[in-house]
Amino acid sequence: MRQTLLILTFILTSFMSFGQTQHLEPAKDFKQYEGDLKEYYDNVFPLLYKDYSDKPIARYTSMPSFSNEYSFSIEKIEGKNFVVSNRMSENFWYAKKRKKVKVITSKTELTNDLYLKIVDLFKLLEEQTKKPEKNITGFDGVTYYFATTDKNGQIKIGETWSPDDNSLLDRLVKICDNVYSLGNRNNVSQTDILRDIENLLNDLKK
Repeated sequence: MRQTLLILTFILTSFMSFGQTQHLEPAKDFKQYEGDLKEYYDNVFPLLYKDYSDKPIARYTSMPSFSNEYSFSIEKIEGKNFVVSNRMSENFWYAKKRKKVKVITSKTELTNDLYLKIVDLFKLLEEQTKKPEKNITGFDGVTYYFATTDKNGQIKIGETWSPDDNSLLDRLVKICDNVYSLGNRNNVSQTDILRDIENLLNDLKK
């Protein structure tokens, strides 16, 4: 039953334009789901977003079909800027005992330059998010969500599904995965991430 609903999830929420567009698409309101899907989203996000601000500065979420869900959020903590990375201990959808699924969290302080550049990136993503003219459905893969708070205090969420290799959105996902890894205190260079964001911003603005 869950596997069938997982496929339906991608039919309902994961769309790609022919040739794949190079901008995010508005995410469907998760409150509109019913049944098992509603139960899944209602329970996975509070765990995955543990200790995150209600109004995200920049929040990234990866929802794979079969592996562990993970996310990061840019947070201000005691006057400093951090990336906080969270990961589920197992795939929540397929977990036999969901109440035993834990969130694994870690954080790393950001340089001011990288913090500002991430903010710029998510602001541009929000500005460029738009509905596709043509849709095709996606099945197995990964859905990625990008959330920020606009100038009116409204949370805006864009999404993409398994972007084509070396496309602008693929580069975006790789950058965000590196920021997530940075939050996990892996050996990732903030200078390299900063450079990659600058290059992507230039290409997104063309």
